[in-house]
Order: sequence, then C-alpha cells, then structure tokens
Amino acid sequence: MAPKLTPTPIHLEGTTLEGGGQLLRVALGLASLTKKPINITNIRGRRAGGGGLKAQHLTSVQWLGHACNARMSGVGLKSKELTFTPHPHSNLERGSEVRITQSTPGSINLVLQAVLPYLLFSGPRAPVRLCVTGGTNVSNSPSHEYVVEVLIPMLRLIGIPPIEAVVQSRGWSQGSTSLGSVTYTITPLNTKLHAFQLTHRGDIVCIKAVVIAPRDTEQQFREELDVMFEKREARFFGPDPSSVDVEVTFEDSRHEKRYYILLVATASTGVKLGRDWLYDGGVRPGKTERIVPTMVKRVSNDLLGEMAHGGCVDEYMRDQLVVFQTLACGRSRVSGGMKADAFVSPSLHAQTAMWVAKEMTGVELDDEGGCEGVGYVPGILLC
Repeated sequence: MAPKLTPTPIHLEGTTLEGGGQLLRVALGLASLTKKPINITNIRGRRAGGGGLKAQHLTSVQWLGHACNARMSGVGLKSKELTFTPHPHSNLERGSEVRITQSTPGSINLVLQAVLPYLLFSGPRAPVRLCVTGGTNVSNSPSHEYVVEVLIPMLRLIGIPPIEAVVQSRGWSQGSTSLGSVTYTITPLNTKLHAFQLTHRGDIVCIKAVVIAPRDTEQQFREELDVMFEKREARFFGPDPSSVDVEVTFEDSRHEKRYYILLVATASTGVKLGRDWLYDGGVRPGKTERIVPTMVKRVSNDLLGEMAHGGCVDEYMRDQLVVFQTLACGRSRVSGGMKADAFVSPSLHAQTAMWVAKEMTGVELDDEGGCEGVGYVPGILLC
C-alpha cells in the first residue's frame, strides 16, 4: 500500500491586514481543530522590532503543538516562519489539568484566546482546568476584567458552556512588571455549536465601572464617574435614568503607576459592550491629578461610541467571535451596528480573523456579519 501523502500546507502571509499576533492565533486554533497543516511566513511582519515569535506566541504554539501531536518547524523566539502539521489524535485526557507558564508578563488572555477553541471543541468531555502564568493587565491586550465581564458572558450567550476564571495573583506590564496567574475551568462542548444570532441588542439596563488604581485615588474616581454620568445622563440612560442600574467597583492596584478602568454596558438581551484603558501615559509624583479625569472621559467616550451604533458587539468582541461563527453549524450573524446608514466596518483585527477563516475553511462573512459555519465535529467537518 502506498504511503499516505501529507497535504500541502496552507500558506498564510503574516503581513496580511493587521499583520500581528491575531493572524497567528486564529490560524493555529483552526489548524489544530481541522487538522490542516499551515505555513506562516513573515510572522508578525507589521510589528516594530522585526516581528517574529515573541515568548507568549511561542508558548501558545508549543502547547497547541503538544496537544494535537503536531509536527512543527520554525518554533523559536523571533522565528519569522512556522510550519505546523497537526496529527488526527489529541494528547488531552479526560478531566485533565493544563498548565501554561510564561516567564514574562505576556498576556494571559491572548494565550487563552489561542487555546480556547481547541479546548472547547476537541478537548476531553469533562471540565479542564487551565492554569496560565503571565500578565492579567497588559497593554494592547484583553484584560482579565474584560474577559470576565464581557467575553465570558458573551460566549455563554452564543451557546458556550460557562467558563470560570479565578485570579491567583495579578501580573502587570505597567509599573514594575510582575507575573500573575489565572485558573480557568472550561467545560468542552458535547455537541456541535448551533448557529447563533446576535442581531437585536435591546435596551441598556446596567452600566458597570471596574477600577483598579492606587488606593488614594478611589474617591476621585468615584466622584469623576458621578459627574460624568450626570453630564451625560441622557446618552447613557435614555429618557428614564431610573431604569438603568449603575455599579462601581474599586480595587487597590498596589502601585503608584498602575491605573486601569473598564466600563461595561449590559442590555436587556444579555448583550454586553465594554471599553477599557490600562493607562500608559507618564506618571510623575505630584502631577497625577489629571490622570483620573482623562481616563474617565476617554473610556466613557469610547463606550458611548459603541452604544450609539446599536450593534451587539464592541470592537474587540467582534473579532473574537469570528472563530465561533466559523465552527458553528448553520448560519450565524453578529451585528456590528450601523453608522450613517452604513454597516460599521469591522476592525483590522476582525478583518484579519475573517481572512484567516476563509483561507482555512472557505467560510466567508458578509457585510451584515453573517456566515454559514462548517458545523464542526471533532475530527471532521460536516453539518
């Protein structure tokens, strides 16, 4: 009998569209599930410093490679080309515990983004404990608060089993860098993910502010938020302010240079829109009085912008749902909203995820945020 030929890897040019780690994460997740080999060149080719694999990307590649018994080449720091050929059988065991350790405060939540589809769609049929070491609050990355307050509830809304996330310690890229740790409890899907419709947002019923900052700024944050909500009452709460709950939580960041704020709007349908900011400006002793009002103004502007378009996802959630639309069974639609009588254009990150999905599976999203998913079942593609 002639030996079985290995399929030619799907080539992905790493400078396409966003040209960063998003392309790598989506491609690895889909390759690990579909068992299609990939070859990525010019990895992170649009990033400063020469691009290539950073430590957090390398960690995700190595773990996914182990999980699906992949043959790999180009796996090393700063590598600009990677070939990843998955094996049909998984290395995961029932009820297993997964540990992914980073030696730098690389984003824990970008590691989660890379491995979550594999754990949900081809993991064992019992809950998996995923323990990741790295950064919980890292610049230009989803924060732990965004994951807990927005991502996990939105995944539940589309049919993903509840995910529990517990912080053992925080890891920061601001102030003196530090390593943190988060444990996720993830229940894999037992059946195909059914198509989902996020097309009607409903009325906003709750606004939540989550603040992590130096202890002595708590009162200023609360006062600035009160003033901001009062000035923008009609835009946040509509004609009946009493119908919208407001919640503010505060946590001591334990460092004079660590400031973070997240605002979340929850709709009557369960849809959540979030915008946040890990402050990355200069923090000088005796010159911090403008930090709090600047943060509150910027994040409230951003959230009001998300609320105004009437869509069911914020800019950062839209790209994270592309993989799930691709794998779902049937036609899913995610409304990104309307602006000036036109559909809100997806971000460059979302466009990148859409491009990778099309290259890997043939799935194509239309202007209204709809697509026919492949109906993924572990090991095969059918609906």
